[in-house]
Parts: sequence; C-alpha cells; structure tokens
Amino acid sequence: MRLPLMADCGLLDEAIEQTRAHPEGDTWYAAWALSDLLDKAGRTEEADAVLAQHPTANSSLRAERLVDLGHIQDALRLLQQPIGKPTTPACDGTYSTEPPF
Repeated sequence: MRLPLMADCGLLDEAIEQTRAHPEGDTWYAAWALSDLLDKAGRTEEADAVLAQHPTANSSLRAERLVDLGHIQDALRLLQQPIGKPTTPACDGTYSTEPPF
C-alpha cells in the first residue's frame, strides 16, 4: 500500500527506487509492484522487462503490458501458455526489517 501512496503523492521515482532496493525486490511479487510503478511513470518497456524475469508468474499482467506496447501476438501467445505456479522463496530463518510492498 505504501508504494502506490508514494506514487500518488508525487514520489514515483522514490517508490521505484525503494522497490528495487528492497531485500525482496527480485521476487515475482515485487516484480508486480515494480511493473505497476514503472508503467505509471510511462516506462512500459521497463515494466515489461521486469515481468519477463519471472516467466512462471505475472503472465496476465505481462500480457497487458505487451498489448500496451502494441505486441498483440506476443500477448496472445503468452496467454495461451499453461499457467505455472510461482515459486515462493524458501525461508532461511532470517527476516527483513523493511516494510512490505
């Protein structure tokens, strides 16, 4: 909730940087949040590239980004693929003190 609020208050670049710097910033669920922020900033190609790093997750959102970029056939191919389950990072006993996304 914090990141969209930051973006709505004019702190879009700061929200993007905080998402990238977060200890869980390379996870599939962070990719969703980062993609939304990048798209809101008009950086749709970057938003798509973030989602492409997690091919087993976020396919419907990535298809939306591809449509926005004019890649309709790529979006259709993506949506026709079987949906895989995203992997959840294994718990190593440590935890982040950073606020969640």
